[in-house]
Amino acid sequence: MSADHKPKMMLFHVPEDKELLAAYGELSLRHEHLTHILRMTIKSLADLEVTEALDATAYDGAAKLRDRIKTLARQRLGEGEPLLKLQALLERCRRATEKRNDFIHSVWGKELDGEAFRRTNDHSWHPLPTVEELSSLGKEILVLTNQFNEARLMGFLAEALAKRPIAK
Repeated sequence: MSADHKPKMMLFHVPEDKELLAAYGELSLRHEHLTHILRMTIKSLADLEVTEALDATAYDGAAKLRDRIKTLARQRLGEGEPLLKLQALLERCRRATEKRNDFIHSVWGKELDGEAFRRTNDHSWHPLPTVEELSSLGKEILVLTNQFNEARLMGFLAEALAKRPIAK
């Protein structure tokens, strides 16, 4: 079905392909890991306890977390290489989250006796993602999660924060 094709009637659809459903679920879990590391980055930037950071960001989505990180990082780090590296990492996370949201938040349906499709935010219909597409994005998100965690625990962010401790 092309993006401009208007279906006669779409029925909700959950594929029976266990491999596709597993890849979909894994992508969702991987993204939640990334979201958790964004919360932990706020913890590091604001010098909070884990529970304080988790409670303060309990219902914040990835976009709000990224915005808060940008604000805190600019305050704590000032202009310079660490801030720019962090902003670049945040942008890569934004793009991955956007792709993930396109898959996760679309409605999956199919025409009676037809193929399955997903409806995206622009109201167009697209083929369901493949296992490979979902797995590839999940791996990309895993890499970003690991890069973020490494940066805040022992990498460029940890080094920059050590040079600019919060006065208590």
